[in-house]
Amino acid sequence: MQVVIVLGVALLAGCRPADVRAPVALAIVPELAPRDDLWRIHFIDVGQGLAVLHEFPCGAVLVDTGGELDERFDSTAALQAYLDAFFARRTDLHGTLDLLALTHPHLDHTRGVALVLARYAVRNAIDDGLTTGSGAEGQVALQRWVQQQQGKVGYRAILRDDVVDAHGLTDTVIDPVRCDGIDPRIVALWGQVAQDPGWPGVRYGKTPFQNANNHSVVLRLSYGRAAMLHTGDLEEPAIRDLLARSGPTGALDVDVYQVGHHGSINGTLPELVAAMTPELAVFSCGPPEWQVMWSAWKFGHPRQEVVAMLQAGIARRRRPIDVLVGVRSQTFTAQRVDAALYASAWDGTVVVEAEADGRMRVVTAGRRWPGGRVHGAPASP
Repeated sequence: MQVVIVLGVALLAGCRPADVRAPVALAIVPELAPRDDLWRIHFIDVGQGLAVLHEFPCGAVLVDTGGELDERFDSTAALQAYLDAFFARRTDLHGTLDLLALTHPHLDHTRGVALVLARYAVRNAIDDGLTTGSGAEGQVALQRWVQQQQGKVGYRAILRDDVVDAHGLTDTVIDPVRCDGIDPRIVALWGQVAQDPGWPGVRYGKTPFQNANNHSVVLRLSYGRAAMLHTGDLEEPAIRDLLARSGPTGALDVDVYQVGHHGSINGTLPELVAAMTPELAVFSCGPPEWQVMWSAWKFGHPRQEVVAMLQAGIARRRRPIDVLVGVRSQTFTAQRVDAALYASAWDGTVVVEAEADGRMRVVTAGRRWPGGRVHGAPASP
């Protein structure tokens, strides 16, 4: 597999605009074969955070805008480099996203909103409607920008109580992509939860709905027989409610799982894995070698227990890879992974190519830092 290396740059902390810019990342973009009959899911390497680009034959959807910002990495620069390279290849899309979806207003999910709105065209937007949180600035900026468009851009705040059909909620804003032949389908299964004091369970000394993670927009996307699930940072109490609502209908049965909450101990349950029966799963998290605040190292992502849970629940194999997995915050241990588990921490950007009949191929780009080598296997079966 060939790759295209795109240099991302940003001002280092403390630098004035007149200072020399320093490289912070080399966005390694897989050189993908020209195909007009695939759904490509790009899990973009944004360090500790999330940005997933869905490429369809006739359009594109971006879920969250990542990611990590510290003295050695700027996820917004990396996201821009990747999206610029994508639109340079897909000139037919004219720099347009059919949908920008924000799962919840935390900074590792909303940091790049301003970039996306300034640099690319956005036709529709959804979020959970909240206006507080560490990443509220980005989500509120999106909401205000939509208002400024005076009806030219579709917008919907996804509320859990609006999902009355357990198969999911959809409309022309949530699912604006219309392709000839195989038409993708996008549905919302979860969103902002009304502050119901009867909601089950209490964690960390507060009711679950006081935790912004539990308001995450959950999306199911499908293309023919292939399907995937985004759960944002949904945690255990909300996951159990989601299972009770959508599990019996089969709406959670998917092929690809974007591992919840970056592989946190509270973001995936065995019952959820059993309901999904995924063929493969992808963690979006940073490398544990970066020992700074707000990093995978600080949080212990992905957690050893979650990796083991998915190793046991996924039958598909990958080329074995030796990785570091979290035991707890700031503590990691070595583990060999041979199930079809991928991670931006191990593999750099991961691209899943899905055909309408459900067949899938995974391409991993690897990671390179200035002066360093490429990490991660160049491709996977």
